[in-house]
Amino acid sequence: MNAFLPETASLAISLLAATIPMMAAGVFAAELIMAFNATARISRISRPLTTWSNLHHECGISFMMAFISPKAANAMLAKYHRDGTITYHEMVIAALMNSFPNVMMHWRYLLPVYIPLLGLTGLVYFAILVAVGIMKTVIVMIVGRRILPAPDEQDEQTNRPAPRPKWRKGVQTALKASAASLRHILVISLPTIVIVAALITLGFFDSVADVMQGFGAWFPVPAAGFAIIAAQFGSFIAGASVASTLLAAGTLSPQEIIITLLVGNILTSVTRAIRWYGSSYAAIFGPRTGAVIQALSTGLRVVVMIAIVAVLSVMW
Repeated sequence: MNAFLPETASLAISLLAATIPMMAAGVFAAELIMAFNATARISRISRPLTTWSNLHHECGISFMMAFISPKAANAMLAKYHRDGTITYHEMVIAALMNSFPNVMMHWRYLLPVYIPLLGLTGLVYFAILVAVGIMKTVIVMIVGRRILPAPDEQDEQTNRPAPRPKWRKGVQTALKASAASLRHILVISLPTIVIVAALITLGFFDSVADVMQGFGAWFPVPAAGFAIIAAQFGSFIAGASVASTLLAAGTLSPQEIIITLLVGNILTSVTRAIRWYGSSYAAIFGPRTGAVIQALSTGLRVVVMIAIVAVLSVMW
């Protein structure tokens, strides 16, 4: 107990330091864009995606922001919803779409690990992860097109460029408007992140990882592959290192390595989802809405990946 409190406090501070600034940046960016009437200008790049999915242009701005910071992008969506700019269902659909830029930007961390350790096998594995992200996004867009009404034409007219205010006035307006949104976020995020830190310190996620490893027997993974999956629960670098050793020794073929890494990704997604939910989705959207978005995002990704593993198992 003596070590629990300081460890939890230290971890909570580190989580807050990694989370709150990005949320604040997202809220301020949203307010800044609104203050300078730049909604239509910035959303032009992503307009084909949002228009086809029956989303307002503001969701396109958030989608573009997700390539820089997913947390900031989702904070923008929460702010737009609170202001009544987008509906609840639009917010959920847009939040699910925002996960794709996050997958794409993982190349900065994954490729420098997988290519040196696994070569072409690592590149193929990363390409499959990108394909999973694309398939997931397309499914979400189709759902959005079917369940969301098309944005009102009059509403679209209001999103056209308008005269910009002076720089100082625009910044002051954005800062003032951000204060209320940030207070709302902090009221939810502070206790949520502290609870997550306490669960990590208590070893809750380690217990979940132990349970999830047991489900590995349900998948077509060779016996040697379970060492890779166990390492993946530690980190993707550890998993890639073990996979590299088994590949170099000829214990597993490239095809078996790819399937094993995919299965490990499926199993570790549960613990990653719980951690991400506590420090991001719940903190930004609130516990209930955050749980819905996290469950839909993780569930859809897992279903797509299971389908791909099944196809690859038959083909290989």
